[in-house]
Amino acid sequence: MPEDMSPYHNHWLVRKSAANAFAEGLVKLDRLQPSMVEYEVKPIFIGTEDTIDLNGSYPLLGDHSRLGIEKVDPRFIGTHARLCPSIRWLGIKKQISRNTKVHSSTSTDLENQSTAGPQTDQRSPFSFLGLLKAAFLAVWLMVPDGVRIVTYKMLQKVGHRLYGKPNAYELVQRLPFGLYLKYSGDPDAFRNEFNALKLVRQYSSVPVPRPLDLVIAPTKSDYPFYSPDIYLVTSRVPGIPIARCQDMLSDEDGAEIVAQMQVYLAQIRAIPKVVSPEYAICDTLGGACRDPRIKGANPVGPFLDEAAFSQVLRNSDEPSRRGHEIVFTHGDLNSWNILVDRVVRPDGTRGWTVTGIVDWETSGYYPEYWDYTKALFEGFRYTERWRDFMHDIFRAFGDLSKEFEVEKRSWEEGDYI
Repeated sequence: MPEDMSPYHNHWLVRKSAANAFAEGLVKLDRLQPSMVEYEVKPIFIGTEDTIDLNGSYPLLGDHSRLGIEKVDPRFIGTHARLCPSIRWLGIKKQISRNTKVHSSTSTDLENQSTAGPQTDQRSPFSFLGLLKAAFLAVWLMVPDGVRIVTYKMLQKVGHRLYGKPNAYELVQRLPFGLYLKYSGDPDAFRNEFNALKLVRQYSSVPVPRPLDLVIAPTKSDYPFYSPDIYLVTSRVPGIPIARCQDMLSDEDGAEIVAQMQVYLAQIRAIPKVVSPEYAICDTLGGACRDPRIKGANPVGPFLDEAAFSQVLRNSDEPSRRGHEIVFTHGDLNSWNILVDRVVRPDGTRGWTVTGIVDWETSGYYPEYWDYTKALFEGFRYTERWRDFMHDIFRAFGDLSKEFEVEKRSWEEGDYI
């Protein structure tokens, strides 16, 4: 440093977590031209690391001390923004190289690792602790709705402090005690998800959250867009969305995940329909279907048969719109709703396994192609690798290429608007 330069020349005063995130390429700063000091912070979603929790996304990189310190050079910031993806890929390369082989098979090394393969059902074994939890839950559900709502609001604030706030689109908050809280939305969709989780846990070994409580405050407003207080409390399932780590999966990892998903989907599709026998297509409670793919998620149906259902879709008279088996359907198998986690394979190498499937609010009984086409709905939002995963997974359930082509054409024609 030149002798006549202040040691604080062009220094940033930021939190250590923000400096680390910037250095690791987890965030970049895009200059809001023509300004020289206004920027927008944007996360880089490559790899499994969490981005920092921000209180505002528009920093001013100027001299806040008013001492005439030289401003940050925008060219440096712009260069860093362009290099962020490369920085993240280098970090992933190092992480993969470290995790390729487990060097020791001691219990210490394997303490937090799972064994490879589909997760076994852990709901059945009896335990005294489980009995206590069940008894506490039964008593808690007898508490008045208002008290439970106040408690969940308090836990939500605690979750904000401990784990950060979810983004504006998720509306799912992690809570203490291994819980998650889903809030704000369509009450009927919440009821459907609560029931769907119970059905999946009853009839399959698919790893899903345990539904613990659903409380809905009465509507007190005639305003059409008023959202009542709705709280769905579930247990937490381990893992991270496959969207955040698919770039880290080897071909072997991908093949194992495809095989596990085929096993789980076979179980899901076999869940019996025990409601509304007069209707073939409906939600899990036997009522109307709600799906962003159809009429902007406004309720439609239930439907007597597939022909009636197809009438609410474009190209309803296509041969590929009829003659299908009606099966239990998740309805939104996108890359954020399938959770995976690292495991240790029998040969000592590390891989990944499916640990959970979440977000069941659009589930119901639909034609057998619906999960496949919905998983690829608005495919431009997903990577080519994710689309290949879906094609490989559903190949086990027959040739659905004609159904996909008709659905894709219908999306392009604006069927879901």
